Amino acid sequence: MKPRFLNQFKMLAAVVGSAGFIIGAPAGQISTLSPQTQSRLASIWTAPTFTGDWSGLRTRLADEGITFNAQYAAEVWSNVTGDESTGTVYTGVMGLQGNVDLQKLVGWQGASVYTRWYWLTGQDISATNLGNNIFTVSNIAGFPTFRMNELWFQQNFLNDRISIRVGQLGADSQFDLSTYSAVFLNATFGWSPYLSTNIPNGGPSYPMGTPGIQVVLTPLEWLSYHGVFQGNTFAERFNRHGFRWNLSPSNGYSSIHELIFGTNQGTRANNLPGEFKIGGWFDTAPDTDASSTQPWNYGVYFIADQMLYRVPQPASVSVIANSGKSTAAPSLTNKGLGVFTHIGLAPRNASVINFYVDCGLNYKGLIPTRDNDVLGVAFAYGHLNNNPQGNDGSSNPAYETVLEATYQILLAPWLSLQPDIQYVIQASSADIPNALVLGARATLSF
Repeated sequence: MKPRFLNQFKMLAAVVGSAGFIIGAPAGQISTLSPQTQSRLASIWTAPTFTGDWSGLRTRLADEGITFNAQYAAEVWSNVTGDESTGTVYTGVMGLQGNVDLQKLVGWQGASVYTRWYWLTGQDISATNLGNNIFTVSNIAGFPTFRMNELWFQQNFLNDRISIRVGQLGADSQFDLSTYSAVFLNATFGWSPYLSTNIPNGGPSYPMGTPGIQVVLTPLEWLSYHGVFQGNTFAERFNRHGFRWNLSPSNGYSSIHELIFGTNQGTRANNLPGEFKIGGWFDTAPDTDASSTQPWNYGVYFIADQMLYRVPQPASVSVIANSGKSTAAPSLTNKGLGVFTHIGLAPRNASVINFYVDCGLNYKGLIPTRDNDVLGVAFAYGHLNNNPQGNDGSSNPAYETVLEATYQILLAPWLSLQPDIQYVIQASSADIPNALVLGARATLSF
């Protein structure tokens, strides 16, 4: 290894190694401190945010319907071997959110206003070292700038069974979501490539948003989402702050429709809940690839989240069994093993990826005393159409694949640390070796 890269790798190893120390450190380490100091530390580490309640101001504002928060996520990534070049980068994002419940504030029943902004910093290792591979290593990487992602008004009707949202929207906050895949850091397990590669400039997804309207219907136990958005979000470097709006027919429109079905959603301890989604999208935005002759595109997808095993825990209340003896009934817990999958299909003649599938497992609370930590492993595969790319006449390989293993450590309600490892196969060309990428993310909520 080159000396500079060796130092960067040592820094990354120190971050990951500190995670192991935190997991194994006994809770009694602070017992030598004074009772007053212990009490102050305990209140800090159990607070929902790092800055606390601001002497009650946050609670008073929340009672009036005004809530706001901020998070900062910082990552270090190292491409250890393979692909275009080895090296280490830093990636960061500050997220700012605010919500106003107009029913609490002014008595306007069912109405609310929400906004979200991002300040992106650092580099994208997929762009700097992996040849702009499609399955982006970091799901927070993007063009460094301060940008508005969402700003919308929502009105609910019939006891929230009907909801209409209008304004600047991010479709990925409502569509194509998987509960169990959310822990992974590779972007492919979020807004899936069957959407991000086939809608111009990725569609209305992080960190971009577009003007749109969204209708949510909740008649029974199933949900129906309908959304219509500006067709082309424009590239991040041109739409730097999120205000490049163009609702003319020449820019096209995107629409997404999704049905959600829940199973075993009760509160019995032996229930293994599942959620299944069937969706479809249609886009009429002009294709930036001049080789495509089709003026529009579409696709369908399926998402499944299923809990396979739930860890029981004794209840504090005893019940009388058939034998007449008092026994403890197991209570509901969210610890256990879950599985997820995304499957997407799109027409071959107008798509970068016409078939995509991913799957993964995660286990919450695997290590005793670490009930909120999550261990996850996942795999993703996308079939790439072998169409010409760029002016040099180069072409995509037949597929791209990524494997990821991650461990999210919840140190406090406002602080988490997450070491991560990814193996990227066929990142951008069959001539470039596969890449092994190591990383870690720290997230702080203010």
